Amino acid sequence: MSTSSVPRWSRYRLLLAAITCGAAAAALTVAAGWPYWRGEHALAAVNAFVAGAFVVSGVLLAGSPALRRTGWMAVAAGLCWALTWLLGWDVGPLPALGFLANALFFVAFGWGVLLYPDGIPTGRLDWWAGALTTLAYGPLAALSILVSEPEWNGFDADASWPTLAASDALFGAISDVYLVVNPVLAAVFVALVGRRWARLYGLERSVLAPALVALSFVVIGLAVLSPTLDNREPGHNADNVAEQGATLAVLPFALVLCELWRAVTVATSADRMLRPGGGPTTVTAVRDALRRVLRDDTVDLYFWLPDEGRFVDVDGEPAEPDGDPGPAWRQPVSAPSGEMLALVTGRSVLRRGHAAFTGAALRAARLALQNAQLQVAIQAQLVETRAAQRRVEEAEAVERNRIARDLHDGVQQRLLALAMMVSAAEWSADDPGASATVFGDIRAGLLAANDEVRTIARGLDPEILRSQGLAGAVRAAAGRLALPVDVEIALTGPGPYGDLAERTVYFAVSELLANVVKHAGAASARVRLSGGAQWLVVEVRDDGRGGAAEGTSGGLAGLRDRAEAAGGSVDLASPPGAGTTVRVTVPTAAAP
Repeated sequence: MSTSSVPRWSRYRLLLAAITCGAAAAALTVAAGWPYWRGEHALAAVNAFVAGAFVVSGVLLAGSPALRRTGWMAVAAGLCWALTWLLGWDVGPLPALGFLANALFFVAFGWGVLLYPDGIPTGRLDWWAGALTTLAYGPLAALSILVSEPEWNGFDADASWPTLAASDALFGAISDVYLVVNPVLAAVFVALVGRRWARLYGLERSVLAPALVALSFVVIGLAVLSPTLDNREPGHNADNVAEQGATLAVLPFALVLCELWRAVTVATSADRMLRPGGGPTTVTAVRDALRRVLRDDTVDLYFWLPDEGRFVDVDGEPAEPDGDPGPAWRQPVSAPSGEMLALVTGRSVLRRGHAAFTGAALRAARLALQNAQLQVAIQAQLVETRAAQRRVEEAEAVERNRIARDLHDGVQQRLLALAMMVSAAEWSADDPGASATVFGDIRAGLLAANDEVRTIARGLDPEILRSQGLAGAVRAAAGRLALPVDVEIALTGPGPYGDLAERTVYFAVSELLANVVKHAGAASARVRLSGGAQWLVVEVRDDGRGGAAEGTSGGLAGLRDRAEAAGGSVDLASPPGAGTTVRVTVPTAAAP
C-alpha cells in the first residue's frame, strides 16, 4: 500500500466509525423510548437523529487533537440523550435513570459549548459557567430525585424511585431554583457565544458563524422548553424533552454546514491564491493576495535571506519577527528544497482547526513567494546601499565640520594674528631690531600654520602613503600605539595598488588599532597585510575581551561602509573572552 493512501484510509476509517457509532446511538434512542415513540413517529425520528448526530460529530471532532475534548463531550451528550428516553417506560428504575441521564446531558452539552472551537475554555467566566452548569444538573438534580416521589415528577407511583427522604417543600424549592437557573444559564451561555463571535476575525468569523448562531438558538430553545420540575401531570417530561430534541436538531446541521464550508474554502484556497487580480506580481501583491484569501488584514510577510542570515519585510527593511510578541500566529513557508523561504504572521486569532486551509493557501503561494523573495532580496540590497550611502554622507559631513572647525580655530586664528604682526611691523619700520623680531615671529607663525594645514590634510590624504608606501604607512600607524603591535607584511607586488585601495586599507588599520586601544582591553595586537595584483587583505587581531558587535552605527559600521564603497568587504570574529579579529578585503586598481 502506498504511503499516500494511508492517511486517506485513516480518514475513511474514522468516518465509518463515526457513522457506526451514530447509528448505534440512534437505535439506542428508539429502543430506550419505545413505549413513547409508538405514538410519536416524527419525534422519534428527530430525537434518534439528534443522538446519532451528536455521536457522529463527536467522533469526528475527537479525531482532531485541538478538538478532542469537545468531541468526547459531544459523544457523551449524544449517549445521555439516547438514555434520557428510558423515562418513556414508566416502570422500574428506568424513569429515574432517564431523568438523571437527561440532567447529565446538559452537563456534557454545556462543557462542549464552552470547549468549542478551541478545545479549552477561553476565560474565567467560562470556568464559572461550567462549574454552575455541573452543580445545577449534577448534584442538584440528584438531590431532587432523592427528596421526591415518582408521581411528583409525573411518573407512575409504582416506579422504583430512589427516594431517600421525601420532602414536598424541599422539592418545590429546588423546582423554583430551576425556574431561575435555566434562564440565567441560557443568558450566560448566549453572552459567552457572543464574546467568542466578537473575538473572531475574518476567516474564523465566516467559517464558524453558522455554528455560533445555531448554538445561541439552541441554548435559548432549551431554556424555553425546559419542563417544570414540580409538575405532577403524567407524561409531561417526555413531551417537553421531545420538543427540546426538535430544537437540538438544528445544531448538527449547523456543524455539518461549517465543515462543508471549511472544506470548500480549503479546496478553493489555491485557486483564489493563484488569481492575481490584475497587475504585476509584486511583493506587496503576494501579501495582499494572502490577506484576501485568509480574510485577515493583519497578515504580514517576512522573507528569509539565506546569504545574509536575516529576515526582511516586504519593503526590504531589516526585521525580527521572532522578537515581536504581537502576532497571534506565525507559520513558516519552506521552498521545495526544504530551505526557509518566508514567515507569515497574523495578529488575529487563527484556530488550530484551520491549519489545513492556511497550509493550502501557503502551498499555493509558494511559487509566488519564491519570486517575491528574489525581488525583496534586490530591494534589501538597495535599502542597505541607501543606508550605507547615508552613513557615508553623514561621516563626510562630520569630517567637513571637523575640518572647518580646525581651520577656524587653528589656521584662521593664526593667520589673523600674523596679519596683526604685519601691521605692527609697518609701525616699527624705523626700528630695525624690533622689525627683525616681528618678522621672526611672522616666519614662525607661517611655519606653524603650514604644519596645521598639513596635519588637517593628512586626515584627507595621508602624505605617508606617498612618501613611504602602503607597507610603511601601516608600520607607522602601528608604531603610534601605546601597546606592542606585531606587523607582518606579505605583499606580493611592489605597488602602488591604487589610491582608493591604499587609503581604504590605511584608514581601516588606523580605525581598528584605535578600537583596540579604546574598547578591546588588549595587551597586544597583530597586523597582517597581504595581497598583490588583485586584492589587498589586512587582518587586525587582538587578545582583548572580545564580544564586539558591529551594529548599524559606530566605527565598525563606518569601516564596512568605506570598504564596501571601495568594492571590498569586512569580516568580524569576536567570541567573548577570545579577542577580536577583523579582516578587510579591498580590490586593487588592477582588479577587473
